[in-house]
Amino acid sequence: MSVGDEQPKDLRPGEPLWHLAYRYLWPFQYFRDVTRGDRFERQQNYRHNRAMRVHLPGFMMKWVILTGLCYSAGGGLCHVGADVLAAGCFVAACWTLIVVVLLGVDWLWLGRFTDVC
Repeated sequence: MSVGDEQPKDLRPGEPLWHLAYRYLWPFQYFRDVTRGDRFERQQNYRHNRAMRVHLPGFMMKWVILTGLCYSAGGGLCHVGADVLAAGCFVAACWTLIVVVLLGVDWLWLGRFTDVC
């Protein structure tokens, strides 16, 4: 096998589109639970989460774009007269905005507090 024949680890042949979108948009799968285990394990999990903190701004940007798209779609549908669909878009935009706020708080928390115990 030559160097050019290697496939990246993230490329999974036959992966469904919904699973790829999940990995692209949902950051919480990359973080560990710091409420389980003994003190040493909790500290190691928190350190892992602090190391993964650098990826949160990228995820926040994806969710900000998704929020803007939902608000724009809702505004466009409101002008067309599809008020029920516009309301659905605005509700989805509020949910995506909540995810942006949650990611921002996580990013600030992990940057401010260096240790949990």
